[in-house]
Amino acid sequence: MSDVGGRSVSTRSGVILAVLALTNLVAYAARNSLFATYEDLRVRFLLHDAKLGLLATAFLLPHAIATLVFGWAGDRFDRRRVIAVGMIFASLSGAAGVFATNTMTLVLSRAAVGLGTAAVVPIANSIIGQLYNGPRKASRMAIFNLGLLFGGAAGFFAGKAAGFPSVVVWIAIPGVLVALGILLLSIPEHPGLPGPEMSLSQGLGGFFDSARVLLRIPTLRWIMMSTTAMAFAAGGYNAWLIDFLEREKHMTPTAATNVLSAALVGAVLGVVAGGRIADWMRSKTEAGRLWTIALGMTLAIPFSLLCLQLDPGPALYAAGVANLFFMFWYHAPIAVSVDDVAPATHAAAAQGLVIFTMHLIGTAPSSWVLGIISDKSSLTIAMWVPLGFLALAILAMLAATRTFGRDVRAKGGGASRASL
Repeated sequence: MSDVGGRSVSTRSGVILAVLALTNLVAYAARNSLFATYEDLRVRFLLHDAKLGLLATAFLLPHAIATLVFGWAGDRFDRRRVIAVGMIFASLSGAAGVFATNTMTLVLSRAAVGLGTAAVVPIANSIIGQLYNGPRKASRMAIFNLGLLFGGAAGFFAGKAAGFPSVVVWIAIPGVLVALGILLLSIPEHPGLPGPEMSLSQGLGGFFDSARVLLRIPTLRWIMMSTTAMAFAAGGYNAWLIDFLEREKHMTPTAATNVLSAALVGAVLGVVAGGRIADWMRSKTEAGRLWTIALGMTLAIPFSLLCLQLDPGPALYAAGVANLFFMFWYHAPIAVSVDDVAPATHAAAAQGLVIFTMHLIGTAPSSWVLGIISDKSSLTIAMWVPLGFLALAILAMLAATRTFGRDVRAKGGGASRASL
């Protein structure tokens, strides 16, 4: 009987993980759907590079701010409903983009999509961390993060296939469907979910209390610095990769898309490998998952350089695959490491806080900054900038390895004291 019960729990956890990964896929498809429609947008709205970069920034600024709020809400309300409301809002807002008549209305639509999709990752990370709290946690988190890659690719290809404005409707329909699927899940109760006696003022006070508690954790501060620098690098490349290949390497749109497709294979393998290697490294040393992240970032640098320098051909494909393989190691171990040092009652808020700084300071300005540099010099020069941020990310992650063990033990002590 216990074996059957064990299989039942395992099956339920697998279903929850699959639905959350699918939701992440749709959210990232919505995020990336316009990156492959730049030519349509240039013609329709007369946009130059800086304004095209500003579209991604318009998505990410409210996205970053909302992750902080959604993370807090995920520790206090039904997590299924919080994600579902966010996805429905994002889907309807994205579909409204079909009626955009100028840059401002398009920016407003993208900002609303960014706000709604912010509900997914911080809350999903806290659910998965609770379901798989053990030696395979990073490996399971990697499955969720595959939604990021397949969703990003789906957004690119949908944009290429449908063009603007049709693509925003294509993406909106599955967004509503996954939101309804989330509501049907039976997820475990959050350990920090408050009773009905909590007043609104107490809840809002808890928002700032959570931030104060979390910012006292040194490892979390170092992780925030590292992921913010990494997000700037990744966000800049993500927004401008196809344009860079077409304009600076004189590749056809089909050839540029083929390079991206090959590189995304490397990214998928990197997410899976990063999760597994991180769990193995954790069995060897306490901060093994953080060392895995630092190693992946370090190995990505030479392949990033090759991608910028090589002419189109097999070597460029190989460098692109290797580059994304190592750059995407960090996704699963980062989320798990945050969960390892954050108090259980602030699990979703901790994820939201890290994602907030990542996107507000890192990803949000990256595409705009690179667009400005491109307008003033060239896109090639702009694409060198993320390498400096990648180096900063490595240094901050190495600093996090020095405080990780102490913070994990402090979390355990805090939990013990709280139970007395």
